[in-house]
Amino acid sequence: MAAGTRSARSRVTLIFLLLTSATLLTLDARDFEPLGRTEEALVDFLSPLRDRLDDLFDPVGDGWAGFTGYDDLEDENQSLREQLQQLRGQQILESDAAARLEALLAQVGLPYVQDIPNVVAEVITANVGNFDRYSVQINRGSADGLRHGMPVVTRGGLVGRIDGDPQQGYARVTLITDPEFEVGVLVVGTDDVALAAGGGDGEPLRVQTGLEIDTAVEVGDQVVTSGLDRSRYPPGIPVGTVSELDVDDARLQQLLAVEPSANPSGLSFVTVLLYDPLAEQP
Repeated sequence: MAAGTRSARSRVTLIFLLLTSATLLTLDARDFEPLGRTEEALVDFLSPLRDRLDDLFDPVGDGWAGFTGYDDLEDENQSLREQLQQLRGQQILESDAAARLEALLAQVGLPYVQDIPNVVAEVITANVGNFDRYSVQINRGSADGLRHGMPVVTRGGLVGRIDGDPQQGYARVTLITDPEFEVGVLVVGTDDVALAAGGGDGEPLRVQTGLEIDTAVEVGDQVVTSGLDRSRYPPGIPVGTVSELDVDDARLQQLLAVEPSANPSGLSFVTVLLYDPLAEQP
């Protein structure tokens, strides 16, 4: 019952307001002077109410403006993220270029090369897995004068040799870590020519032949290529440093472990010595 009364009262109030509005509009259109004074009083009366309504709805308006501007803000953030990614990518490229240039310059003017013609090459395929872990491929080949057996070096020293017949634009390099790799060496300060062989990944070269038991050798001595007649390697190329000593009493020879002076892993650039001992013979 109470609900019905309130509903009827609301309808009456609404009809009254509508009739009042229509009357006021009619009088206002006719410039009815008493109405002007009433209008001013009504405006003064409603002003605080209007201010309260403005305060009430301002956060809603601000929220709506923020909501409608959200897409623009998100687009701007996405653009900034893309610019940041581009700058980071450029920084990486510049860092990589600097590292490559440094590695390349390290292959120029090797002190032990002297007058031997040479070609700087980039490693394009590193040794991967167990299938061919003792070799790498370089981007120089027969068109650059490379031949089977030519020495391959870095600033640290001997790192391998050209293996097989190079193709026009690439060649295969067998690394000194290969157990089948052999090179004639000389301990600096001695006259004994010995034979060093690869010891495997992360292992030193092994000298087991050619070093007499009474030859004075100490840990830390330098080992270089011997450069004997018709050797594949010119004399004086650094090979490594003596890291261990032992004696074979049965053969009266010394056994050496030689830590390579050139790191055969992680190669970027190498230098191929265009050295052909057979071509030097008359």
